[in-house]
Amino acid sequence: MKVLHLVHSFQTGGAERVVVNLIYFASPWLDNSVCSLTEPNDLVATLAARSTPFVCLRKRSGNDLGAVLRLARLIDEQQIDVVHAQGWGTYLEGLIAAKLLSRRRPRFIFAFHGKSIDDVANGVPWRRRVAQRLAFSFTDACIAPAAHMARDYAASIGVPPDRIAVIYNGIDTARFAPRRDSEVRRSLGIDDNAFVVGFAGRLDPVKDIGTALAAFASLRAAVPEQARATVRMLIVGDGAERAALEQAAQARGLAGSVLFAGMRSDVPACMSAMDVYLQPSLYEGHSLTIMEAMAMGLPVISTRVGGTPEIIADGENGFLREPRDSEGMAQIAHELYSRPQLRERIGQAARARITGDFSVATMVSAYEHLYMRLLKGVEPQCAG
Repeated sequence: MKVLHLVHSFQTGGAERVVVNLIYFASPWLDNSVCSLTEPNDLVATLAARSTPFVCLRKRSGNDLGAVLRLARLIDEQQIDVVHAQGWGTYLEGLIAAKLLSRRRPRFIFAFHGKSIDDVANGVPWRRRVAQRLAFSFTDACIAPAAHMARDYAASIGVPPDRIAVIYNGIDTARFAPRRDSEVRRSLGIDDNAFVVGFAGRLDPVKDIGTALAAFASLRAAVPEQARATVRMLIVGDGAERAALEQAAQARGLAGSVLFAGMRSDVPACMSAMDVYLQPSLYEGHSLTIMEAMAMGLPVISTRVGGTPEIIADGENGFLREPRDSEGMAQIAHELYSRPQLRERIGQAARARITGDFSVATMVSAYEHLYMRLLKGVEPQCAG
């Protein structure tokens, strides 16, 4: 069976990491390939270990019929059985190429991965709602990585929520496993005895890192003055907000305490340098990074948004606070700072939650069963 994973660009992000895991842990009878519509494609190097074919169509901005025609030819030339489109940025181009322009007419799956900050604030524009509702009628299966997201997407485009299947994202719990790496701390300029609050991800407005900085400032203020130098914050990732966040840290007098590590390929190693993970997002779908931190045995403080409450049980395997509640986040961080045994207990429960319910093997098996079911002619999930 040949599956083509269609992404807008193959750079570090939740949807793209799902694709990498589907490829790395695929069954031997499955032949995967990846096609991106645009650049950049920083993750291409990760495909080499599996000799996975990759093509970039170099789509022009806006509507580009040429790119859609090239995609249709690719589907026919590679004899693709299933096109698995990741996110809105691939939906219409992928559907038109697969169902209207290709001779092969493969099965088509659309995976909804969440909303932009504009969609969260202002709602999905009506033209896009109409386009997605129409596309939904020709789609063989629609998938969301959390029950909340399935309900949200169904309400956004006006379709029954039971027409959208839920397949939870999965984590490689061997790669993301508890460990303490003093060498990583030293390479980052962090002392072994430091208490480190961490974040990893895009420095994007929807992640609200400004609230994380405010929470960290309150945490440091609550720590005895003689110990404040040992309280650090590690921010792993890059994005449009980085310069503004660096300025904000400096304005708060945190420049020497907050380390902006930039984009890193060794995220598990960076997480091993953290004591607590903080995710202050205004919106999340079903956060891979939260689950990666939990798999590392880190207590996570996150906002009660999107699919996160389906992962974290407040006070049992992590902590939930409302968006922009920097003081509430700081209070929990201070409690974790003051009570190492609480950190250990919550971290162990977090690890157990991920290994028990959100393993990569469970996710891959669910998707592969879906591929097989669609090719056996079972009634499409989304067809009206």
